[in-house]
Amino acid sequence: MAYERDFEIRLRVFEPCVVHPEFADFPVSDNRDAIAGLVAADADIRLISIPPDPVADSYRGTPIFMPAADAGDEFDRVCPVQDDIRSWHALEALAENSTRGELDLIVPKAARRRAAAHRVEWMQDDPDTRVFTRTSAWDVSPVWWLALDPQRDQVISDDIGEGDEGFRIRIRTPILTASSRVDWALEVIKEKSKLVSVVESTEMFSEWLDGFDMNSILELDLGGMSEVLWPDTGAELVADWVDSLDADDREGAGAAFTRYTRMWEMLGLYARSS
Repeated sequence: MAYERDFEIRLRVFEPCVVHPEFADFPVSDNRDAIAGLVAADADIRLISIPPDPVADSYRGTPIFMPAADAGDEFDRVCPVQDDIRSWHALEALAENSTRGELDLIVPKAARRRAAAHRVEWMQDDPDTRVFTRTSAWDVSPVWWLALDPQRDQVISDDIGEGDEGFRIRIRTPILTASSRVDWALEVIKEKSKLVSVVESTEMFSEWLDGFDMNSILELDLGGMSEVLWPDTGAELVADWVDSLDADDREGAGAAFTRYTRMWEMLGLYARSS
């Protein structure tokens, strides 16, 4: 059994299969648990090897599906597994923010050379460079909550143990709804907030959402953090902050932001204790 990465939270975009002819011959099924186990087991092997190799292999031939019956409409949807592509992005960010000595300790030179070669091969095929999955650890980015509303969106709770031993929460919304929410929040934040980093993050998030087919579904999977984050996700505090800014209620905006920050700090303590 693979090491459990309960701290991982994933934001996925599922696009209609009709816009992905490369998956036309794949049998559509709810296969995410099987794929997650495969990817995690491979990661375990790479990370305990000597030297370790933290750069993931390609799993683009094993996509995650959302069957039409599961989505409640006529579209089968797919989310490509792109652990290698996301590893390349992470490696770039690490190289920009680490010294050469630190980088050599975290990602051995042999692994970096192999990743660079695989990336060149991938680029030669004129690839789709979009990234379909974003990952967070321990908590949900407040920018993600701008796209989601647990009070209005579809919330799916799956039992993951015997009896009442555990559950996993997924929140789904049409990507057009998510995009319109983020665009409205961005207008408010740009005009009335002084948090430049939040404005920049929201702009990049908006651009990311707009890059997908209009019939896509955005899904937040709280995974192993469901019991910690649900139902007090922080989404309501983020919405209160933006609504207060829009109403020029500086005091209310400050109070909502402070409450969210306090929640964030508590989750930070939870992460360090684990």
